[in-house]
Amino acid sequence: MARKRRRKSKGRGGWFGRFFLVASLLLVVAALALLYREPLFDFWQSRTEDPLPLPRDLSPAERLQEAVVLGARELGVPHHRIGRRPGEAGRPHFEFRCPDRLHPISANRWLTRIFHDSGLEILDCREEGTPSRPKLHFLLGYGQEARATLTLYPPIGDPPLVGTQPRLAVVIDDFGHNFGSVARGLLELDAPITASILPGRSRSRRLEREAHQRGHAVFLHLPMEPVDWPEQNPGHGAIFTGMSADSIADLLDVLSREFRWLDGFNHHMGSKASTVDAVVGPVLDWAAREKLLVVDSYTASRSRIYPMARERELPALRVDLFLDGEEENEAEIAENLAQAADLARSRGWAIVICHPRPETLSALRSMVSRLKDNGLRFVTVPQLMATLDASDPAPPPPARPGPH
Repeated sequence: MARKRRRKSKGRGGWFGRFFLVASLLLVVAALALLYREPLFDFWQSRTEDPLPLPRDLSPAERLQEAVVLGARELGVPHHRIGRRPGEAGRPHFEFRCPDRLHPISANRWLTRIFHDSGLEILDCREEGTPSRPKLHFLLGYGQEARATLTLYPPIGDPPLVGTQPRLAVVIDDFGHNFGSVARGLLELDAPITASILPGRSRSRRLEREAHQRGHAVFLHLPMEPVDWPEQNPGHGAIFTGMSADSIADLLDVLSREFRWLDGFNHHMGSKASTVDAVVGPVLDWAAREKLLVVDSYTASRSRIYPMARERELPALRVDLFLDGEEENEAEIAENLAQAADLARSRGWAIVICHPRPETLSALRSMVSRLKDNGLRFVTVPQLMATLDASDPAPPPPARPGPH
């Protein structure tokens, strides 16, 4: 008699095995997501940013108007603040005012980028008024079919930064290596800062985006050759004294394309390259062409960046003090910050440089509210520049140059 084959029992062991397999896969996925959370976040952000291209079904005149609206929105100007009236030769004329937090030169650069991305041509751009707060007039065109003019007015009246209130601009160098707790903490300070970001680093673009969204200014932290090269390496995108003017110009064009919201630049290291006129000249040519503000990091007592920028009537400043060094602790950094505040009170303003260090973050957290309560106003470099006039006498150089 044939035996009946026994079915294998689907007991708890089978269900437990499948549950264990699914749980293991979920744990692996979670671990990978945690490990690669920053690249994944960057990818998600890049996919969810507002696209600049305009709808295809618009007429040329409508496309031109939408590009102006996009540009104003990028500056923080709401739609109802954009004026429109008939202009010369039947062309529409748009006008709006630059927000207080922006220097008009920064606004010009942002508008130029947005108009270019939207397929709009800037047929002409001229300035009126003082170099520090110009009124900008644009002639815009979309092909041969649509033309318009745009006037960008400087902030209304005297900005509230002018007068008896001393101003302090804090430039934070060396952003770009990571987006850890120190970098996030600096961007979350209850004070506007100028984030100076190294090109080509793993977190450069994300830091630029975060800084811009929080209302901070964005600078390119331009690597330049130090006196102790190659012991000290300025890193990716560095400018060396052996480069030709054309090579410098080509490199700077490549570096500037990595950023979207640049307001200006200051240099990283550069104790050798910043002293050579043949190197500094092409850099300042680029800054003038790109409408960038200039800050001389003053890493060499013979630095030519600030003097040559003044000779060319470019909007330029020179750092007054480095807040932190590699061996300075939180108390010493806080003391340097108090010294910078004293300078701002005596002169009306000051500009300092520091770095993304835990001690620096702690010192700033403890001092910012205290200094604000005592009448000091923290500003970005573009805000500070908007309150100064190019004819102001140049302040004396710092007592000692910074590192490298």
